[in-house]
Amino acid sequence: MALNHLITVAQSAKWEAGFFENTELAFLWEEKETGRMVFLLKLLPGSIVPMHEHPRRELAYLLEGEALLNGEPLSGGDFLTAYGNVSHEVTTETGCIFFMYIDYDFKTHDFVSL
Repeated sequence: MALNHLITVAQSAKWEAGFFENTELAFLWEEKETGRMVFLLKLLPGSIVPMHEHPRRELAYLLEGEALLNGEPLSGGDFLTAYGNVSHEVTTETGCIFFMYIDYDFKTHDFVSL
């Protein structure tokens, strides 16, 4: 049985402007057939990801820094998941980096702003 591996060397990750002010994305993996993807999400100090919901599953692991999810504190090592009609807003005063997995292509599925 053949195994397929993809290694993304940390230094080769390319950061690009995120969808929200003061955010950056570094894409690590994408499955074109399903739209599933893994990326790093960097929120610079003072960033706000406004209230939104997701059409499918989102998994997020806070690698470093501190954030608030709907006012609840998160710090490095914390995990969150969101799905469907669950809405949330993420803010940070100090900045943070999330490791993100989503099972849809957010470039073709708009966030549902609330």
